[in-house]
Amino acid sequence: MGIVRKPGSTSSTLRHSTDTTPTRKRAGSTPSGDGAPVKIHRPDADLSGMEAVSPADPSPSVIMITPLHSAQVTPLHPTIKTLERYSLRAPANLPAANAQGLRVFKNRNYVDIAPGEIVLVRETGIAGEYRAALASESAALGPALFFDPRSKIWGLERPRPLPDPGTVIDIDRDQLIRDVRKDYAQKNRVHTGNDDSFEYTAAQEGTLVARGLKQFSPEQAAIIRSELKAVEGIFADAGHAIALKYRDADAVYESFFGAEHSSVTQRFADSVARGLVLSKEYQGSWGDEKFLGVDTDSNSAAWMYKRDFHGRLFINRKYMKRGVLSLSLGHEMLHTNRIDRFQAIGPNAADYFYLDGRLGRLLDCDSLTVYDDPERGVSEAIMRGGLTVDYLRSFSDEHDAFLIGVSDYLGIGDDLDLQAAVDLFNANPKLRAHLAANNADSLICAAKSMQTLHENKTEYAWLDSLIED
Repeated sequence: MGIVRKPGSTSSTLRHSTDTTPTRKRAGSTPSGDGAPVKIHRPDADLSGMEAVSPADPSPSVIMITPLHSAQVTPLHPTIKTLERYSLRAPANLPAANAQGLRVFKNRNYVDIAPGEIVLVRETGIAGEYRAALASESAALGPALFFDPRSKIWGLERPRPLPDPGTVIDIDRDQLIRDVRKDYAQKNRVHTGNDDSFEYTAAQEGTLVARGLKQFSPEQAAIIRSELKAVEGIFADAGHAIALKYRDADAVYESFFGAEHSSVTQRFADSVARGLVLSKEYQGSWGDEKFLGVDTDSNSAAWMYKRDFHGRLFINRKYMKRGVLSLSLGHEMLHTNRIDRFQAIGPNAADYFYLDGRLGRLLDCDSLTVYDDPERGVSEAIMRGGLTVDYLRSFSDEHDAFLIGVSDYLGIGDDLDLQAAVDLFNANPKLRAHLAANNADSLICAAKSMQTLHENKTEYAWLDSLIED
């Protein structure tokens, strides 16, 4: 979940409780109600034994057939006597015919040859040609049958054309389908999750006032677009800094990932690359409808739900100011994995802990180093083993993500209390690096510091060029 950063404020920052929901819960936790719906098993219709074998079948072996009540051989209409040995009485629970006139059951095709009478058919290999068959036959040996779309009945003769061909409208079916799809796409750009459990949960925080950028005011939509561009700039500049391998980059890595940063730098680079692609997709044609406006008194600037396949970002409209929203949007993007209609796959980062320079006094450190990006000093103290229970509790009373992250990395049980988990975290540099490299706040703030480094290097290079000239 995003953090609202307001310099000079001393009030604690509360986080959105649903943002930190881990993929598995600790013992005693209550599962959330936004999971997949219960699936109801619907048993297949009982159509076994629908085969009929004529006593005149010249088989060399004696085969005993026990007829079932669900499908019985019946006398045929006089005009289709040649189908008599293939005819079956249609069970009441036989699936309805599809648009091609086929009743499909257990990979077999049945057709209606008269009201209440069906025949098993097989396709011959010639497109659209079906012949009557017996299940005991390895090939369709019966007569060819033809479907009459007007009567919905199959017969031995091809259906006659309409009496007045001049009344038939010539329709380009493929073009019609393309037009329908285009019209649907334009009218239904909003995600398909309207009024689902995630929107319902967000509505408990306040009033849902906008779905998609078109429902924000023009001024607010312009701010969101501007902040999205800023997020793209953060990830792009961080990527340049990583690629150029600045000597000063090691100090940034150590501030955000600790002494063992070399073990997770590739994970960080991958997250930055994924974030860059995501920031572009959120500005694309399908991204517009993934921004929802909420009027709430919460002090979260933005949030999302990790299990929301639509990747929607809920934005608190009271914090819609330029320069405030970008870090929160970048943070939330890093929570994503797969998102519908997007090609990019997010890094699926968690919320193990947050970085807030206003609460540095709650950490176990003598003082915070002052940097251009204040979150860097807080991260540096945490990565040196200065995390405290009081600091974690200043954000939320929910710590399952952190507890599970520690227990999973160390391969121990889930029954840790918070103080024990903090002590283990502070004692293990590799554990700290691992959690930080999968922590959304650490990733976005590290990217921002790498951007600052890249901008400084670029500016100094430009000044040097002027001096040399």
